[in-house]
Amino acid sequence: MTQRSVLVVSPIPSHPAMQGNAARIQAVAVQLRARGIIPDFFYYGMEGLSPDQAEEMKRFWNRFIFMKSLPLQQASMARTWGLDDWCAEALCQQVRSVCERHAYDAVIVNYVWMSKLFERLDGPLKILDTHDLFGDRHRVAEEARMEPRWFFTTLEEENRGFARADVVIGIQENETAAIRRRVPGEIITVGHPAEPHFLLRQPRSDPSFTFGYLGSANPFNVTSLVTLDKTLCEGEPMDWVLAGSISRKRLTLDSKPYRMGLVDKLEDFYDNVQCVLNPMIGGTGLKIKTIEALSYGKPVIGTADAFEGIASDHPFHRLSGIAEFADAMRAYVKSETLRDELQRQSYTVFSRYMAGVTGDYDRLANLIRAGRPQQPPKAVRQSAA
Repeated sequence: MTQRSVLVVSPIPSHPAMQGNAARIQAVAVQLRARGIIPDFFYYGMEGLSPDQAEEMKRFWNRFIFMKSLPLQQASMARTWGLDDWCAEALCQQVRSVCERHAYDAVIVNYVWMSKLFERLDGPLKILDTHDLFGDRHRVAEEARMEPRWFFTTLEEENRGFARADVVIGIQENETAAIRRRVPGEIITVGHPAEPHFLLRQPRSDPSFTFGYLGSANPFNVTSLVTLDKTLCEGEPMDWVLAGSISRKRLTLDSKPYRMGLVDKLEDFYDNVQCVLNPMIGGTGLKIKTIEALSYGKPVIGTADAFEGIASDHPFHRLSGIAEFADAMRAYVKSETLRDELQRQSYTVFSRYMAGVTGDYDRLANLIRAGRPQQPPKAVRQSAA
């Protein structure tokens, strides 16, 4: 069988995998490599690059290419970013040059606002890994009484980005279905794989903390965490720890979690907590930190939003709000039977989820091997309200 190669292009680094998007990029590479497809990585440095990061990525990828990001220009639309506002023409030309030198079978572009790259490419299969939906994302934030951050655009602009790809990847089935309603074409779900760490290593038998939260400082995480803190203060004290970049924010948290800060290794967090918390309210996309916690065999208490795209019928994986969430934490502390039940549920949910993800990557690999389809340009459907 002829060995295939792909170029993965991203505005965020693949290392370290302390945030879900970086973990996703690493996982895609590992899964493709396991199927005989060699991945190179082009990082457009919107989040900077340290010497240690560069060395890690050089070791991990077959070939690592870096381009320093250019300053963002003024938004081209009145209330949102235009689709191509964050994708500089110089980047498009550089990626095209790399593709011409190495004759890739496919190019995987991360995020719809990088889809302008496809307009400059001819030959490789064009694959868009969406990570999330960004059309009307500002409205989602405003409904949650938060200021819109990062990239957000209109549904029409996002549809235009989807139409540039031969294959569009949704990270969970609900989002894939939403994209299918908006544009025609090859639209597939590719979930997030994770190693079964609970089978590959011996965890600590005496975690230091009952509960732990690991996450980035995105607005949805911050709002959810602050709300949980206020609710916890209404009852008996809870023993919990906060880790990740969110712990570097100067949040006033009266429930007084221990602030672990950034961790060098994920094991440094997971070995020190008995149960992982994901109190996410709102937000979109697959909550990769939920998958990660399950992969370490940890009991997880989460809202319905935290488990979106992850099948589970346990009530502690479908909590509707923060008051219920705090009650679940208190119940967990009081009941050994419940603790054992939630532990077993983590193994079951993770195994079932990963069985589906394996099939997702088999399908993606087959599409890459088949190459670019010969078809006329796709038309964009009118977006539904």
